[in-house]
Amino acid sequence: MNTAGATGLEERTSTPTIRLDALTKFYGPNRGIEDLTLEVRGGEVLGLLGPNGAGKTTALRLLIGLLRPTSGRAEVMGFDTTRDSVEVRRRVGYLPGDPALYGNRNGNELLKLVMRARGIDRAPLAERLIEALDAPMERDIRKCSRGMREKVALVLALSHDPDVIVLDEPTSGLDPLGQRAMLSYLRERAEAGRTVLLSSHILSEVEQICGRVAILREGRLTRLDTVEALREEKFREVTIDFDGEAPSFEGIGEYEVVWQEAKRMVVRVRGDARALLVALAAAQITDVSITEPTLEEVFLDYYRDGDSE
Repeated sequence: MNTAGATGLEERTSTPTIRLDALTKFYGPNRGIEDLTLEVRGGEVLGLLGPNGAGKTTALRLLIGLLRPTSGRAEVMGFDTTRDSVEVRRRVGYLPGDPALYGNRNGNELLKLVMRARGIDRAPLAERLIEALDAPMERDIRKCSRGMREKVALVLALSHDPDVIVLDEPTSGLDPLGQRAMLSYLRERAEAGRTVLLSSHILSEVEQICGRVAILREGRLTRLDTVEALREEKFREVTIDFDGEAPSFEGIGEYEVVWQEAKRMVVRVRGDARALLVALAAAQITDVSITEPTLEEVFLDYYRDGDSE
């Protein structure tokens, strides 16, 4: 497992704000997660990936003290999430995957309750989040759609500007404008030094905002790496237009010519594309286009490879 690489966002602290050490949770004979070890620093956005049942939600609930681990430990800003769960929750903004809100209250009333529970007089980012998400704070929750409820829940979770942001599928119910606003907010808070840990099935969003991803499979961490490093391992598709003889790819590493006609060919190349460009320099090339693999393609290939093994 490769754990090297930059986060993709500027790191503001050298000490991890989130630390999981051999974290394990069993539900009777059933495994939630096992031996999960990773660190997240300030200024970083890390995404948890995996299919349903991989252990993503269990990991997030353990992190904020909603569950007690079977073994191992988790820390947030130096506080043990089991022993110091109150201190942890003071520093965390958490959104569950399916937030439950009082149906007979509106968003403004719930925000006041949350502020009172936190012992604070003001929520510094409340108005900004309400405007950015177009959250229906004056409407009773029971009259809100799923997307409206999620907007209100995000305001409640994040308006106090927490040091650590933990989100379980934060944009699954949002419209495209709400999704864009949420991603912009998370990117900005990371640049301000906050730590963001999120799970998502919307891999295009993870690709936009996360510097690193952790891939879970059946409760175990199978890969922790940068998005760029994962892409580098997969095939790029290269379309080449040329005059004269077709270019030769001998000695450039792993490649496959998937289609060719008189003046055009399509080649799949794994790894560093620079060797390909060197090979093309000797040929009479009129045009080249390189299609990068998306994180979704990488993720699906990763799981298909695992199934075949």
